[in-house]
Amino acid sequence: MRRCILEGVPVVLVNRAEEGGHVPEVVNDDFLSMKLAVEHLVNLGHKRIAHIAGPANLATGFSRIQGFQVATQQHRLSDTPIVESTEFGREAGRAACLQLLKQNKKVTAIVAANDLIALGCYDALADQGLHCPNDISIVGHNDMPLVDMLNPPLTTVRIQHREMGRQAARLLLERISSPNAAPVRITLPPELMVRLSTAAPKKA
Repeated sequence: MRRCILEGVPVVLVNRAEEGGHVPEVVNDDFLSMKLAVEHLVNLGHKRIAHIAGPANLATGFSRIQGFQVATQQHRLSDTPIVESTEFGREAGRAACLQLLKQNKKVTAIVAANDLIALGCYDALADQGLHCPNDISIVGHNDMPLVDMLNPPLTTVRIQHREMGRQAARLLLERISSPNAAPVRITLPPELMVRLSTAAPKKA
């Protein structure tokens, strides 16, 4: 991106952000994503909710960590551990979830930073002889294809992929025609897709 800026190549960021505000961006409202996920779990009766985060050095990882912290604070939850995954991938998610389960025995629900990390959480629970959602509920993020066909189908936050692409194309055309115009950020609201990976916590 920096090279594009230096060489005057029109560029638009999609589902990513940068602090300088140098280029147009089309992003998801990650704070709302975490609010929707946490509220859903709280309404089911969960109080010990963890977050398997994406890498904090990436904008989406960092903003979802912040969003999770704000959402849990709003509900006055205190037992809300965060474990950072090394990448937005299934195996990294599995490793992070195993670390979480080792350190926090009382967690009843996990909000994963994306659906691949959530898949890794499924793997980690299976490794430990645990079941979703009977033992631990899981919420993903992105609503990538086929997550509704998992066992159990994944509750996840759907982001507006198609609208992101449409808005990004529009901003790019505007950038080409008016290269000196001030960059804008478009933030799109997500939607919670409730499926069978979340349920009320087991009674102690």
